[in-house]
Amino acid sequence: MFRLFTPLLILILVSISLLILEERKTFDVRTLAQIDPIPHTEKLINEKKYVEAEDYLTFFIDYDYVKENPKSLELLNKIQVKRNSLSYKREKLLEGILEGKSDEDIGKASAIASDFLVVGDLRDLIIQGMHYKNDEEVDTFILSLSSLGLLATATTIYSLGATAPIRGTVSILKYGKRANKIPLWLETTLIKQVKYAKESKSLKEIQKTLKPVQNLFDTVEPSQALHLLSKSRNVKDLKSFNKLATRFGNKSQVLLKNTNGTAIKNMQKMPNVSKKDFLYASTYGEQGLKGLHKLGANKFMKRVGFTSNLAKTTYKGNLNSLFNALLKNIPTSLLYAISFLGLFYFISKFFTFTKKLL
Repeated sequence: MFRLFTPLLILILVSISLLILEERKTFDVRTLAQIDPIPHTEKLINEKKYVEAEDYLTFFIDYDYVKENPKSLELLNKIQVKRNSLSYKREKLLEGILEGKSDEDIGKASAIASDFLVVGDLRDLIIQGMHYKNDEEVDTFILSLSSLGLLATATTIYSLGATAPIRGTVSILKYGKRANKIPLWLETTLIKQVKYAKESKSLKEIQKTLKPVQNLFDTVEPSQALHLLSKSRNVKDLKSFNKLATRFGNKSQVLLKNTNGTAIKNMQKMPNVSKKDFLYASTYGEQGLKGLHKLGANKFMKRVGFTSNLAKTTYKGNLNSLFNALLKNIPTSLLYAISFLGLFYFISKFFTFTKKLL
């Protein structure tokens, strides 16, 4: 009886071994490890970067492996208590007024408010003029933005509000400059275009350049927008970041960090993958998105055990769980050994059978 089932059993073992080897050749799920957000969150807290810490931890908190860790909730509560305290808010408000930059909304608002008014542009022109008079370093970009601000204010009145968005963008860009978030390519471009705008009394060219910047600020909150802007190398990059922000909103910054900046390239490769699946795959870092692309969303989610969004029967689910366990735990050397021994077994049986026939 056993001899009758031996060929069938060996065939099943060889088939499973070959299937696992083929899938590992496409993508080996054993290379995946989910990102533990706690160490980096603690580092940010120690550096007093509470906004960044909350954004980072919040990205992961919806996933069970983080949510079920008491340390995660403890850190999140610690951050929120700090950010909601009156002393902290007062500190950030003054930081925005006195330094012209802050990572908190209340500080940003106070920093941008003065620049949004004409008085802010006049103040900066006077400050840069004093630097020039005293043979000190002049910030050409701030000088250009202040000139543009005055020109935009005058043009807005003349055009009955048509150029008003430039006024707001100029204020945010000044803030971004003080926070070291403006890329060199944009500084260089705007300095040239402001000079041309002053000579021609036309804002048409500069409006084209600022349009993707304005779109980015309209899509995500200022800190996120400035971070994405700082990573851009040209207008094409900026447009790609706009697409990322449109799709993933305020999760874009952490998404880029988790994937070493490969999220945009992978987003372009996988336009039809759901936002939910894409974000979950990114908790495995760059390798997660690589696996998602190679295996496809359905198979990848099964392999990592995230099947809440997949319809399945208990029978199929059990088989898939068994295959997953084998896929993750059976050594590749053992799979090759089973495959070669199985092949040797069937070849020897074939020769024995043909010998009997002859």
